[in-house]
Amino acid sequence: MRCFILSVFFLFLLFQCTKTNPSYEACERADLDYLACSLVVYQSYAFCSERSSSVTGSSEVKAAAKFQCDAERLVGSYLCEDIKKKTCGTK
Repeated sequence: MRCFILSVFFLFLLFQCTKTNPSYEACERADLDYLACSLVVYQSYAFCSERSSSVTGSSEVKAAAKFQCDAERLVGSYLCEDIKKKTCGTK
């Protein structure tokens, strides 16, 4: 009898984790959105880094340009994480 109850319980858990579960599909979509968002942030950072490397002027001006790129990357990465967490919950 215990074995039967345990197997029913495990089948219930398995059913809850299948791909037909709407929350699973939402998390799967959130993962894809996160990857796309991360790619956009990376491309933007690469473009900004190229642009900041061509900045002329004092070392402070060059450092400020690099800092701006780093700040934009951090904010973008945080935004991507936040979107995923709101859709799928904390992981």
